[in-house]
Amino acid sequence: MIPYGSNVVKVVFQPKGYRTNENITNAVITKPVSQTAVIADLQHGIVAWKQNKVKPFVKEDTGGHHVFRFMLDKEEKIFGGGERALPLNRRGYRFPLYNNPWYGYSNGADALNFSVPFFTSSKGYGLFFDNASKGYADIGKTDNDFFEAGFVSGELNVYIIFGNDYKEILSSYYKLTGTQPLPPRWAMGNFMSRFGYSSEAQVKDIAGKMKQEGIPFDAVIFDLFWFGDSIKNTLGNLEWVNKTKWPDPKKMIGDFKKDNINTVLIAEPFILKGTKNYDAANKYFAVDSAGRPFNLTDFYFGYGGLLDIFRKDAGNWIWKNHYKKQIANGVHAWWTDLGEPEKHPASIRHSLKDYGVKRLMGADEVHNIYGHYWNRMLSEHYAKEYPNQRLFHLNRSGFAGSQRYNIFPWSGDISRSWSGLQAQLPVMLGMSMSGIPYIHADAGGFAGGEGDIELYVRWLQFAAFTPIFRPHGTALFEIDPNAYSFPSEPALIDTAYREYAKSSVQLRYQLLPYNYTLAYKQASKAEPLVAPLYYYYPKDMVAVNVGDEFMWGENILVAPVLEKGATERKIYLPEGKWYDFLIQQVLKEVYG
Repeated sequence: MIPYGSNVVKVVFQPKGYRTNENITNAVITKPVSQTAVIADLQHGIVAWKQNKVKPFVKEDTGGHHVFRFMLDKEEKIFGGGERALPLNRRGYRFPLYNNPWYGYSNGADALNFSVPFFTSSKGYGLFFDNASKGYADIGKTDNDFFEAGFVSGELNVYIIFGNDYKEILSSYYKLTGTQPLPPRWAMGNFMSRFGYSSEAQVKDIAGKMKQEGIPFDAVIFDLFWFGDSIKNTLGNLEWVNKTKWPDPKKMIGDFKKDNINTVLIAEPFILKGTKNYDAANKYFAVDSAGRPFNLTDFYFGYGGLLDIFRKDAGNWIWKNHYKKQIANGVHAWWTDLGEPEKHPASIRHSLKDYGVKRLMGADEVHNIYGHYWNRMLSEHYAKEYPNQRLFHLNRSGFAGSQRYNIFPWSGDISRSWSGLQAQLPVMLGMSMSGIPYIHADAGGFAGGEGDIELYVRWLQFAAFTPIFRPHGTALFEIDPNAYSFPSEPALIDTAYREYAKSSVQLRYQLLPYNYTLAYKQASKAEPLVAPLYYYYPKDMVAVNVGDEFMWGENILVAPVLEKGATERKIYLPEGKWYDFLIQQVLKEVYG
């Protein structure tokens, strides 16, 4: 038992003969404290708690899991665990601890892209398992009286964090893993984004319509068509290959910049055969058990390999051959996709010799920190070469501590449906209470749909009070006629609804001083931008069960409209003085 402060201890379990006990996450940045009298008293109390609460053991199942088991009180609630479209209280559920892409998900999706093994209890403690291997959490599902967390490899540890309330527990967790640095101010505005812009002419035409409608935006995000004309067999080009559609990218980016519009480019960790970088990247791929470059033969996007991002030379290679080249073109910010990784067979091996691990490690041992190391690589290069620039990095996957690396994760490929919208509240709030402050959604929904403009407007109204405001969805049209396409830009919405969408964008900008203050409080005081009601009202026995409202900072309660055709909804207001400003604001913007 190792003390990490006046209310935090680390417990390590070492089974007999256990040989895969490396700790490779770098999630925790604080050091153990000395054995002072205060810590000695703390340890005495925690020993008694631990004897009653936790039992570590090896579980005899087909997964070979090593398990921590905690007793649960009858009325105890457990929150957190990362990105799940489940009720905020996760008691009664079992789910994998494994970063997982889920295309077109909606309510009930239990395993999404960003798994964080940090949990808080209504009984005044938190648990952080600093282990990135494949695992599971069973929170009273199999046995209502117990919370189990199991892992297949890595150091078997748990940080026990005690606190008087949720604020103290979350703040102590942030002391362990770090807060998120301030973003560039433009990141709190509106983005022009879709899957995806296919030519300079198209993107400039849409940008022109946005300006004509008086709809502000601070960035344009380019999905994968900047490096190829098709969805498949183009990952790894990392270059503007079609000179007809993209005749002068540097000038285009410069023209946007003259209007204070930043350019964001996507890239993936997969390099496919037939692309410009396949031959050069081959030696940086993850390998098989014999040490040969591993090539995926059944990957949706094509045949090819996965960069072994744990190797510093691989990180240096993509930094030089992608990021630096596009920075020279004027690119200002980045988007990394498929970083779970989306395709990651258990037979793949990774080299972590740069971090002191002598053996090759299996995919299941490092899967959950692949995206984290991608985040780390990009952030560290920026800190070294562009120390005066605040990094904006849109990403989909990571681990505890990834917030230190300037990440702005979106919630994956959500369905364009009312259930998809409803799912964003538990996803966002669960992630925020798991220490990932800038989680947000593809506003309007990403996949499928039926052209429901009411849904689109309601989603933008909700998104105005989330960490990032970014309308985004599938709009492929002639590229893939079989995929349902719907424009994500408010300027292209039918005129009957356009003013409602526009008012959400304008409200976002009107809130900028308040919103940027939230960003400052996260960086300096470890406060969340968005939180469930129970975080600010821990003694309110009604608030702890409210999942369809949330707090945007400590002064704004948001109750989004989540049902089609709804003209009213019930709102629970905790004790205090409340003022209904939003309805008046929207009516004024729309009707004058």
